[in-house]
Amino acid sequence: MNNRRDHGLLASIMLVRQQPSRIRDLKGFRKGHQIPADVSEHTQSFVGRIAEEDLRQDLDARFEEFRRQLKFRRVEISVTDPLSGVGQISTPWFDYQVSVIHDANDATGVIWRRQLSEFRQIDKLDSAELTAVFGTTFDTVELSPPAAIDIAALIDHVEDEADERISLDYDRQATWCTVTIRGIAGQMKFTSERVALVIHQAQPPGKLLDSFFQVRTRINEIQGT
Repeated sequence: MNNRRDHGLLASIMLVRQQPSRIRDLKGFRKGHQIPADVSEHTQSFVGRIAEEDLRQDLDARFEEFRRQLKFRRVEISVTDPLSGVGQISTPWFDYQVSVIHDANDATGVIWRRQLSEFRQIDKLDSAELTAVFGTTFDTVELSPPAAIDIAALIDHVEDEADERISLDYDRQATWCTVTIRGIAGQMKFTSERVALVIHQAQPPGKLLDSFFQVRTRINEIQGT
């Protein structure tokens, strides 16, 4: 266990991987179905419905892994069957969620999202068993801050520091910004309601968390906080 981890933050952290796919590749897509021309609540309902078989297969495979490799008993694993494109498994250590979402940027595609959250056994995050199950499944750490982030103020502060170790990018309306720190793989992305560290190469859960806290520590050091 890395002592630099802020255990208080772990309750609001999620490990995430998002991967694009095609609607027509979902097992529930049948001859006669039409590929949507736009994205709406109706098309998301359609995607969730035809993704049910794929989601069940994912949940079944994870259930077997959790039972066999993590040694959970049946009564310790609670499975929520797919509903509206989302399924979940709760365990004594964590919650695992898998979802299929209609891609807002491509009406012909979907986004598979897998996430690990609600960590209840912090000492298990570095276990060989957890690494064996998830390997390099996740490449992003997401955090919902307790209060909205003032993106404009964050941008101004970093620019005032003029630290050559930091590369900064943002939009004209200051609705988001990204921070890259020299010597650290990955990029920190900020919006008012979300902080995410995206690593260039997926890592086991424990190492991914350590990368997040390493970047967070470096940002605090550079800012003098």
